[in-house]
Amino acid sequence: MMRATAQTATLDSPKPASTGLTFEARRALGKRVISSGVLIMLGATSGLQVMGFTVTGFSGLCLLVAPALFLTATSRGDRLIIALSTVAFAGFIVSSQINDLSFFDERVIQWASFAIYFVGITVIAGRDLERLFSLAAGVALGSCLYFLTSGLPFASLSTFEDLWKYAFAPYVTLIGLYVLVRMKVPVQIQAVFLVLLAGASLVLNFRSHALVCLGSAAILLVTWLAREKISRFTQFLIVAGVGAGLGTLIPAIARSGIAGEAVKAKTELQDSTGVPAILAGRTESPLSIAAILDKPIFGWGSADNLTTDVFARGEEFAIAIGFDPNLPFYGFWHLANGATSLHSVLFSSWAEGGVFAAVLPVFLVIAALTVIWSSPRYGIWGAMAVQISVQAGWDLFFSPMSYNLLAAFALLAAVFASRHLTTPGSRRSRASETEHREVALP
Repeated sequence: MMRATAQTATLDSPKPASTGLTFEARRALGKRVISSGVLIMLGATSGLQVMGFTVTGFSGLCLLVAPALFLTATSRGDRLIIALSTVAFAGFIVSSQINDLSFFDERVIQWASFAIYFVGITVIAGRDLERLFSLAAGVALGSCLYFLTSGLPFASLSTFEDLWKYAFAPYVTLIGLYVLVRMKVPVQIQAVFLVLLAGASLVLNFRSHALVCLGSAAILLVTWLAREKISRFTQFLIVAGVGAGLGTLIPAIARSGIAGEAVKAKTELQDSTGVPAILAGRTESPLSIAAILDKPIFGWGSADNLTTDVFARGEEFAIAIGFDPNLPFYGFWHLANGATSLHSVLFSSWAEGGVFAAVLPVFLVIAALTVIWSSPRYGIWGAMAVQISVQAGWDLFFSPMSYNLLAAFALLAAVFASRHLTTPGSRRSRASETEHREVALP
């Protein structure tokens, strides 16, 4: 005798076994749909800018709900992240006082803003993956809305190529992955989607996004193909080999002109500088290292405070590791408005705020690697978890702080805390195990 059953898609089987749903199952499904829609709308408030890259409409929402954290059972991961945020914020405060920098400078309050995001996300979503990634999709949507309106940071972004590179690419990627999860598309097919996006980004002269997408896809595909046949360590050796191959193949494709003349010209320019491949074409790292070595404990407050001696040592170091001595280092290391550019969240945090301000971004790198390593634990959400982690890792090393990056880092921290350093036996931990198994809408 056939019985109508309410089936929830499992991690290994994204397709429902039957289309028949009981009244209770339909009601539960309706609640989940409404909940996800509300969470996307809440995340989309990140598109409302309040103050630079540190305060958005989503910040206010997170601040509003933050006191509720005292009513919940926090995990070791939650407490660790909040503690590191406090240390990083305190480090910037001390640095600002030593270096005569305003307390309200965005550099100083950035990690306090991160903490507000993280606490708010933790209160709203807890360790429920469906809720966390719905918020992530909302933040991505809000970022796109911001760049579509008055938030474009560069007046010259008039072509689709510029908009894709400087505004939309990372966020459209997350939105696309979220839609695929909702359509019950398996993780390995989501990886193929990332490969296609990588090809589009390469043609649109956004090589770093192409590398991020291909790196995420390689991790997901190797994990899927291995299926516990080989050790996780061996899997990552394979991914590293694939990465090394891509690191050679993509520049070769770019130099050939297949991806367009703009990509070819940029690649040839970077090749001529002698920048080591590990620096991904960025020239600012030698200056950052020189600044850190000069004031490692409390930093410079602002990169604009760097002295000519630091610039000279940075140039000497750059030449020593293979940079072309004839490069216009001053031009590379300064923006059009004269401000000094370090172009790295991690290095700029240490150089400007000192070692204490750097403890949080260092942790975020570790968190990203941990999420990538344990991506099978995120089930059908694994592609989003990996993409958020790989993109965050890239931004921590090679990108300046920009709009909604703090929210993205807070989401990474929440994704990490949802499956690591959880408090054994707590109500929320037991609930999270159920959420781990039931993560996709029927």
